[in-house]
Amino acid sequence: MGKAPPHPTTLSSHEIDLEDYLLSLKNRGLSDNYIETSGNFLRHYIQWLATNSATTNAESAEKYLSKSNHLKLNSRKRYADYLRKFLEFHGMTFDIKIKRPHILPEIVNEADIERLKDAITKASSWKISVTTHLALIETAVKTGMRRAELADLRVKDVDLQRCRVKVVAGKGNKDRVIPIGAELCEMLARVCAELGEDERVFGMNKHSLGVWVRKWATKAGVNLHTHSFRHYFASTLATRGVNLRVIQELLGHSSLATTQVYLSVTADHLEDAIQLLE
Repeated sequence: MGKAPPHPTTLSSHEIDLEDYLLSLKNRGLSDNYIETSGNFLRHYIQWLATNSATTNAESAEKYLSKSNHLKLNSRKRYADYLRKFLEFHGMTFDIKIKRPHILPEIVNEADIERLKDAITKASSWKISVTTHLALIETAVKTGMRRAELADLRVKDVDLQRCRVKVVAGKGNKDRVIPIGAELCEMLARVCAELGEDERVFGMNKHSLGVWVRKWATKAGVNLHTHSFRHYFASTLATRGVNLRVIQELLGHSSLATTQVYLSVTADHLEDAIQLLE
């Protein structure tokens, strides 16, 4: 008899370390989205270790992190956090800290959003598809939901009687409820009518949803992505004088300081102060 082939599910020690870490995140109740995004990044790190016959330690982690130096500081900080927590779980110290830059959110023009919706309406020939796609854009604009939250929205989480949508296990694994207007409620009713309770309202995972928005934005000739709608939602509310605590709750921010940046985008509070000099 020939020698039996290796078991296809055999994991390397690095992979076992990663699986143990991801299980610990699950056990501690972290959100599925965080586990997925950190796991994807760390798997690339593990593959890089294997390719370079390297060991899991602070030195290799810093060397791998340096491959992200061309990216924005926010991305590099997030990757450094993934590596630090992974190493700490295995009893190692990784003290590389990247200071998060104070960058104001982008200013999103309503005209660009309208151009995007117009492009979807004119280019789509399948009526059901048009309804779903326009409902997606309107939901993003009128709720400020994150990309993963939009993708994970299920029919059972849309309360058509009270015109509410429930975000289940959003960032930080927190639920929240967002009221919606009658027009959006009617749009979602048409979309949900043909779907089962557990089905995704928009039929896309978060990656596909992001790619889809970028594709249509390119066709419309506008520089928009899924997070643009969240910026628009928050800055519009801030401009219209909505209390920051309310905006914070609607966005699902854990810190009021995160929400505060949208007040800086409008600068209305600064203009009021300058008027006192007139």
